[in-house]
Amino acid sequence: MNLLRTKTRLAASRGRAKIKEIIKGREQFIRVLAFAICGNLALLLILAMLSYSIKDITVTVNGESVEYKTIRNSVSDLLRGWDVELDKKDVVAPGMNTPLHDGTVVDVKLFEVKNEVVKEATDFKTKKEYTSDLLEGESKVLTEGVKGEDKVTYEVTYLGGKEKSRKEVARKTIKDPVTEEVAEGTAGSYDGVKYSRVITVVSTGYTHTGNRTATGTSPHRGTMAVDRSVIAMGSYGYVPGYGAVHAEDTGGAIRGNRIDLFFETRGQAISWGRRTVDLYIK
Repeated sequence: MNLLRTKTRLAASRGRAKIKEIIKGREQFIRVLAFAICGNLALLLILAMLSYSIKDITVTVNGESVEYKTIRNSVSDLLRGWDVELDKKDVVAPGMNTPLHDGTVVDVKLFEVKNEVVKEATDFKTKKEYTSDLLEGESKVLTEGVKGEDKVTYEVTYLGGKEKSRKEVARKTIKDPVTEEVAEGTAGSYDGVKYSRVITVVSTGYTHTGNRTATGTSPHRGTMAVDRSVIAMGSYGYVPGYGAVHAEDTGGAIRGNRIDLFFETRGQAISWGRRTVDLYIK
């Protein structure tokens, strides 16, 4: 009987210990669960805050765009975080202190200076020679012109990858140009007769003055007064509407492309008056 009671008390004691162990285990579980829940809530809160602060932005450098995610709050923070050092001539839009928002586009245009070496063709000169072997308006190339070539160094400035200015800083001739030589015709043809040159002149009619010509002849039909620097004294020619002429005289008022034509009477001279004509010279 006593043994039974002892066994009963021992079983009851073991049962209470088991219950205490279970309760203690549950308390530990609840504490771990509570810590886990709190930790997850903090993590969720941090993730929520990060999610709220992350911004999708687009950065364009010299026309090339890339999309980024960032938690930076301003343009200057963004560039400083990338260790980007800008030149004072670089252009950033929007400004460096502009806050970043979702969808912000940061446009960076870099200022650059480069030396560019190019080869350039140089024009040749043209030398004209006048000849009575060709009619006026005709020409003949005696020596073909050839372009030269220079090596030129330019200092070129770029902003945003686009050229803004170009300045020549050096030039070296690689090949000299060859001068083109051209023969220009001066000859004219009138009524089937060929003349060595044709010039347009202002002509004035005059008549007897009682004086001899500069060459010592008496003026007559066909006598022509000229500027010696334009028409050589003694030259023969033809004036349409007047006829054959001979350069025998000069005059103080005759300068450049001007001539006086002699007429036998004052009436004929007045009738001719002053007119522009082509003078054909042999």
